[in-house]
Amino acid sequence: MDIWYTLLILAVAWFIVYIVAKYLKLDEKYNWTIGPLFLLMRTKRFNNFIKKVAKKYARFWRLTGNISIFVGFVLMFVSLGLFLYTLIDFFLPNPVLNTGGAAVGLIIPGVTISFKTFLYLIIPLILVMIPHEFAHGVVSHADGVELKSTGLLFFAVFFGAFVEPDEQALMKSSALTKMRTFAVGMFPNFILGLLTIPVLLFSSNILAPFYHSPDGVLIFEVVDDSPASAVGWEKGTVMFDMNDTHLANGEVFSNYIMNTHPNDLIVVNTSDGIFDVYLGTNPQNESMGFLGVQTLTYQAPKFAFPGKFFPFYFAQQTMWMLVVSFGSVLFNALPIPFLLDGDKLLTSFLSHYMKNKKAAYVIISVLRFLAVLLFLANLILPLVRYGFVPIG
Repeated sequence: MDIWYTLLILAVAWFIVYIVAKYLKLDEKYNWTIGPLFLLMRTKRFNNFIKKVAKKYARFWRLTGNISIFVGFVLMFVSLGLFLYTLIDFFLPNPVLNTGGAAVGLIIPGVTISFKTFLYLIIPLILVMIPHEFAHGVVSHADGVELKSTGLLFFAVFFGAFVEPDEQALMKSSALTKMRTFAVGMFPNFILGLLTIPVLLFSSNILAPFYHSPDGVLIFEVVDDSPASAVGWEKGTVMFDMNDTHLANGEVFSNYIMNTHPNDLIVVNTSDGIFDVYLGTNPQNESMGFLGVQTLTYQAPKFAFPGKFFPFYFAQQTMWMLVVSFGSVLFNALPIPFLLDGDKLLTSFLSHYMKNKKAAYVIISVLRFLAVLLFLANLILPLVRYGFVPIG
């Protein structure tokens, strides 16, 4: 029911956008393309900026493009290898990954992921899309291919940026220019992913000037009609001790609760005082006690800003940055025809540098078929086995 409600709101919102845009004749005034659930906003305002950057640092952009060609091919075969590995692992009796869901998936806010989770994706998507399209435009311009327009694309709940080179000029350009232009979009996304790794690994050091060492358990969510809600606990309450056990972190709390039983009395020392709480029955295990809270390991802030929950939001944002940056690279590197840069890079290379055009066509066709097969298999087979498993 929630999915249908979401789709209804989306349809009504897009209907209003479509009617208003047509009434104001935005397609005629600004050369926009407007349709049901679709809006393409073109502009030439950024063309001069991209041209200036491209010409001023042309040698640098060509070098970056050359490096991107090598990186692009490496990522293509890494991506094919990873998709093959996850597919083989899926059929093993004891899979290594054991994700309990699809290895790849489509991001559909309100359907495959919650809108709350989608908020974490906005910044990563922007940091992936804008440098990706900017790189395409700058490198093509550095090689003498003019731009027609830049702009924003909206489709249903998705959004994106685009750079529109002169297609005829690009097709008439050298094979090296084409390969640079197609490959370079993946390069800044790959660099973003690499830069995110140390941020994730050393997040505790990054937060150290603003937070004390972990100690305590922070309540992130309280279940309605639970023992925790009955005593008045809310999001933001911190638990320090439970009977004689000090709750140093979330793991200590989880281990303690797992060894309790329904109707057990626990004395909890919290940031709001000391409470006597009778545990309920765990919905997943009737022999285990139930408090009714979702928790995080607590780090006391040294200052009022940025608050109790920032370490959690920071970790979530960093994790999604890593997923989106590397995910976009590995997907875009696949030689899936008509859609992805990996296919355009592969086609430009083999069609130019292989003298035997028939052999080149066979290799391209085989790799295309393999890429499409691996992608669809990783998407569909887990759905058949596990069913639809939304995130967040």
